[in-house]
Amino acid sequence: MAELRVFIAIELDDAIKAALAKAQQRLRAEPISGFVRWVDPAGLHLTMKFLGDIDSQRVPHVLGAMQAACASTAPFELAVRGAGCFPNYQRPNVIWAGIVGDVKAATALAQRLEDECARLGFDPEERPFSPHFTLGRVKREAGLKERGQLGEMVRRFDLGPVGAINADTVHLMRSELRPSGALYTSLGRVKLE
Repeated sequence: MAELRVFIAIELDDAIKAALAKAQQRLRAEPISGFVRWVDPAGLHLTMKFLGDIDSQRVPHVLGAMQAACASTAPFELAVRGAGCFPNYQRPNVIWAGIVGDVKAATALAQRLEDECARLGFDPEERPFSPHFTLGRVKREAGLKERGQLGEMVRRFDLGPVGAINADTVHLMRSELRPSGALYTSLGRVKLE
């Protein structure tokens, strides 16, 4: 019985990933950006539900839960716009790109996925669904001064509209953590109906 680290996500097309890579390059040009571990744009996705480590034999059950959640969901459209920080600009831990468009449909789908996964015994997410793309994570060695400068860098950053995301498929993704970064593989997908 193999353990797999998995999550449910909406994948991005190459044009959106390329646009987000350009945004990262602009941010990386700032001297303070050395305090950030930048996410590989090839692995960017919209996480709908993180499941953590599961037994590989549970994969078909998770795909069934995804099927049930997606059965009553029409495809919807999102777009990337704006940038921000979690938890805030004064003490950022995560730098993200924002999502606009039919966020209500994305939130409703996330809740259906949450409900179906809870039926399988997965713990519910305590935080509300906040759709975003993680561009980078602030390194631990960044002090308060550096974090404040990073927050100000992101506050000044203009990330205008970056194209449409046609959300019509949800993937069960495997995440393999490696020294070179995470490797993501789709274990199955479900079309929105």
